[in-house]
Amino acid sequence: MALYLGEDRPRRIVIFGTGRGADTARRYFEWDTPHEVAGYIVDREFLGAGEFNGRPVAPVDEALARFSPDEFLAFVPLGSARMNLVRTEKYQLLKAMGYRFITYVHGSNRLAGHCEIGENCFILENQSVNFDAVIGNNVVIWSGCQIGDRSRVGDHAFLAAHVVLNGDVTIGEYAYLGSNCNISNSVHVGRQSFIGANALITQDTAERAVHIVEATPAAGLDSLRFVRLLKDHH
Repeated sequence: MALYLGEDRPRRIVIFGTGRGADTARRYFEWDTPHEVAGYIVDREFLGAGEFNGRPVAPVDEALARFSPDEFLAFVPLGSARMNLVRTEKYQLLKAMGYRFITYVHGSNRLAGHCEIGENCFILENQSVNFDAVIGNNVVIWSGCQIGDRSRVGDHAFLAAHVVLNGDVTIGEYAYLGSNCNISNSVHVGRQSFIGANALITQDTAERAVHIVEATPAAGLDSLRFVRLLKDHH
């Protein structure tokens, strides 16, 4: 489903960008919703041929004339570049131009009662969102995350796949959480913090903090020889 102020009637949508994020969003809207992706908006230097996925592309300075905010909802599905600042800049730009925003929530998700979700959110498959959780505006949550009860995800945050937020967690604005990280109960992740993949956070983090786990080192063995060694030990 894709949410817009509680409505699920078909809407016409204009997406910002013509990159991977825009193409991914278009696929989800076409696959999982009754809504129509009618076109795209880009900065003029990225206009190209003026067409993407068989739909018209308008530069920002022509967007209002070609995609009126009275007729189209906007969606900005950009990634986490510059700690989510790029996505936020474009979201705020379209908002200042008078656009209203749709939020996409995949139909497989389990949303408990009394949870709140803001505008221009992109929430993919297989989430578990518990009671009284709050997700702010312009948030991206990739597949398979756990949002514990009474947790709050601040505006403009990005959660990669399989993030776990236990109960009463607060994620600051613009924060980035990498795949498989785990945030313990009642922890506050500071504004614009970077939490790397597989990190375990058990205490509050400072603003713009970086917490990363070292990558698994190479074993220094040829893979075929390693498999033979394993077989010899069984």
